[in-house]
Amino acid sequence: MHRKNRFLVFYALLIMVYAYLQGGLFWRQIIQHREFFAKEQRQNHRRVIISAPRGNIYARNGELLAGNKTQFSLVAYISGLQGQFWAEYRHRIRRLRENNLPVVASEERSQARLAVLRRHLESVEMWINHPISLECKTLDHHHSQKILLPLVLIENLSLEDLAKIIEFLPPDGPLQVETGTTRFYPHASTAAHVIGYASPTTDIKADDLAGKNFKTFAERSTLGRAGVEASMDETLRGINGGSIWIVDSAGRQIRRVFHRDVSRGKDVTLSIDIGLQKIAEEALAGEVGCAILSDVQTGEILAMASAPAFNPNDLTPRISQDIYRAITAKGAWLNQCIQGLYPPGSIFKLVSTEVLLRHNIVDRQTEHFCDGHTSVGNRIIRCNNHCERGRLPIVLAIAKSCNSMPIDLILGNIPLQKFIREIRDFGFGERTGIELPYEMRRSLVPTPDWKKKHGYSRWTDGDTANLAIGQGYLLVTPLQINLFTASLAGRRSRTTPTIFHGTNGNTPMTASPLGLSDDAYETLLDGMRGCVEYGSGRRCKIDGLSIAAKTGTAQTHQGGKNSHLAWITAFAPAGRGETPRVAVTVMLCEPFDGKEYGGGREAAPVARKILQSYFQPPL
Repeated sequence: MHRKNRFLVFYALLIMVYAYLQGGLFWRQIIQHREFFAKEQRQNHRRVIISAPRGNIYARNGELLAGNKTQFSLVAYISGLQGQFWAEYRHRIRRLRENNLPVVASEERSQARLAVLRRHLESVEMWINHPISLECKTLDHHHSQKILLPLVLIENLSLEDLAKIIEFLPPDGPLQVETGTTRFYPHASTAAHVIGYASPTTDIKADDLAGKNFKTFAERSTLGRAGVEASMDETLRGINGGSIWIVDSAGRQIRRVFHRDVSRGKDVTLSIDIGLQKIAEEALAGEVGCAILSDVQTGEILAMASAPAFNPNDLTPRISQDIYRAITAKGAWLNQCIQGLYPPGSIFKLVSTEVLLRHNIVDRQTEHFCDGHTSVGNRIIRCNNHCERGRLPIVLAIAKSCNSMPIDLILGNIPLQKFIREIRDFGFGERTGIELPYEMRRSLVPTPDWKKKHGYSRWTDGDTANLAIGQGYLLVTPLQINLFTASLAGRRSRTTPTIFHGTNGNTPMTASPLGLSDDAYETLLDGMRGCVEYGSGRRCKIDGLSIAAKTGTAQTHQGGKNSHLAWITAFAPAGRGETPRVAVTVMLCEPFDGKEYGGGREAAPVARKILQSYFQPPL
């Protein structure tokens, strides 16, 4: 090839190489600029999320039920100790090699970090006169996963230790006193099942915070675990804030490039009256059971007590195994008002009687013959609730809780499916919709199909008889009974409950009317008033106050043992022309030990204390 041609080929190749390099540079610098810039940011940018303080929970009259208590902690910012860590590590490696000892690099790095931090802690331990616990495992995990966050060394400093540390601690050192908050419940166990509790969580929500593709470090947040703390968690948690930092290769913070302040959670106000709540819980002291007081006109829950209870202050910031086991052993986690399913016993005769009155099967002039028992198939159901025999006026049959009246008249006049439909119309068999978590999904209104599906024998008249007097397979929650009572008081078919003050506007509810004529309604109320005046509810009587009530006693088998259930449900005032204001329901559960036990004997005095506190509050 001619020499000139060889130069041309060389220049051509040179131009091609130059063009290739220029093209690659253009591709990298221009086309892939965003991709490499994003990689660079991911390598040297860190996002730190700061959790927002929770909102407060108040009672209807403004008393604080759950709030945030200031907590001081001793913390270490180890990202600023990286230089000291490496110096100590090199020193340890050098010493091992001088002594011809084996070197395990990872272990020496861990020990170096611990030694450096221990040197800084020596003075603090001397000031407060007690050692500070710190393990290699804890420090290593924090160094690898949370280096930009403070390492908590002493949580919740005592005021004495706080004063000593603040006096001597250098303001620019790696050890600092940090102010935080922890959940606090000033009324301890009062309304614990309603309020619930909140505890630490790593579930930090900050998807709307910039930099979600960067490596993220998050402070500990809190999560509502039960009660209103859980049902209103989104509202109470507020909006988390945070910062984005540029860091060096060792993880040290160099410059903050973005920051958003936290937004404190919103406050909520409950319908609970703390005075009435305490009275209800005091009345239940030593018992296993629950009590509910509701506003007839608005559906607001004024008191909801479940015993035994727990102290939510024992559950925050952490729950110890001993506390958890103790609460579990006594069954205190259960909110019996909404999570317990029980046979209602004789108080359910109000439902049966209301159906009979509404369909004109009975009226004020009706008399029912009772000779102390009624026969259903081969079964004899006795009337042990009263000593009167012969022809009983309907009002007396209600007041004395006659068994044969609802059984005989329901069986003889109301088709089963229609009776079941009437029961469901009052809300039995479904959730009440109260704004509390873990409400029992559905209570049980048994049907022939349900019985067949669960492998029982065919439906018999005995099953209908049990249903009419609140026994057999029928299961309800105490809140359902309370809402039925409020509906009866308000002459409507449903009452929508709420645990929040003002949710329903404090105005009368709109619901389908009860459908009873004035005379039929007064007949039912005369029977309920008679229960208090001369029936089994006499221990609920309050001078000067007209009360309509019904007691009941049922048996249940739970936890491997038979138990008595003592019920009373009532509303007041219940005089002619008076507007009912509150409905109260009490359910007590005691082991079956052969002793006399019943709603009138055990539950009525509890209801009396609650009603008396509402209508005749102490001065």
